[in-house]
Order: sequence, then C-alpha cells, then structure tokens
Amino acid sequence: MNAKEKWIQDTENSLNGLKPAEVNPYLYSKILNRLSAKVEVAPSKLVWAAAASFLALILLNVFVFRTSASKNNSELQILAQHYHLLNDNTINYN
Repeated sequence: MNAKEKWIQDTENSLNGLKPAEVNPYLYSKILNRLSAKVEVAPSKLVWAAAASFLALILLNVFVFRTSASKNNSELQILAQHYHLLNDNTINYN
C-alpha cells in the first residue's frame, strides 16, 4: 500500500468511533417557547417620525430633480443656440 492509499484509508477511518451528538430533551419545547414569544412593537411616535422623515426626503428629491431638470434644459438651449442648432434644419456648406 502506497502513501496515497494509506492517507485515503486513514481519512475514511477517521470517523470510526464517533458517537452521535446528544440532543437536549427540552430543545423542542424551547424552540416553541421562543416562537410564541410576544413580538415587540415600535412606539407609534417613532413610526410617525420615520414616515414624516421619509416623506420629507422624497419631497426634497422631487424638488431638486425638477429644478435641476429645468436648469439643464435651459443650458441645453443656450448650447444649441451657440452652435446654431435651433430653428435651422438645413446645413449650409458655403
């Protein structure tokens, strides 16, 4: 038997003599007790404060988006006028 086969044999036999883990007799009742535990609820003032904060954040984002969109649109119009891209569908190559 070479070293590789011996190593494989030793690995296969390494679990011989191990005993199965012992189970706590009250484990099932402990699990059921934890599952049926009373659920804690956040205070209503905290919930309303969080909801108001999210609403304010959403409104702020909408306001910033609208103002930046109109600003970007006016900047694009200025750029288009500078390069003569507005109101002229023909190209003069002369």
